[in-house]
Order: sequence, then structure tokens, then C-alpha cells
Amino acid sequence: MFNIFKKKGKEVIHKTSTILSDLIPGQKAFIRNLSEDCQGVERQRLMDMGFVPGSLVEVEVSSPFHDPTAYRIKGGLIALRKIQASKINISPA
Repeated sequence: MFNIFKKKGKEVIHKTSTILSDLIPGQKAFIRNLSEDCQGVERQRLMDMGFVPGSLVEVEVSSPFHDPTAYRIKGGLIALRKIQASKINISPA
């Protein structure tokens, strides 16, 4: 969308596993799992929105300070704060 919202630097995931908050707009990944510290209502809410293992997620747009960020998943557009996105483990698409 706007280049001013993109993080500068490397845009390729080099690790085999990382967290959702590390991605930049335009990148895609598969959900691996939710971290152990994501429990209760928060875990259920994320899973209800589609953040379940095997789902493809794409970063659509990031706010000026990268919090929140909008993610496209299962046909919907969901905005998550960085602290929430850091609880979602991903694998490169």
C-alpha cells in the first residue's frame, strides 16, 4: 500500500520457524501453533478468528508504528497488536 509503512531491511524469512509479528506487509506464512503462554479466552479468541495450525496468513498493512498490524486470514482482515501476534508461531509459506 504505502511504502512508508514497510519495515526496512531483509524481507525474507531465513528461519524455519518464527513469530507472526516478525513479518512485514506482503509476506505470507503458515500458522504452526499458538505459544504456551497464550491461554484461556485469548487463545480461544485467536482460534475463533482463524489462527489455527495450517492456516495461511498474509500481512496486509502495518500502522505507522507497526502496532496494530492487519492480517488476511481465511478471507477476513484481522488487526492484531504486536503482543498478540508474538504469541503465534509460523512457518514460511
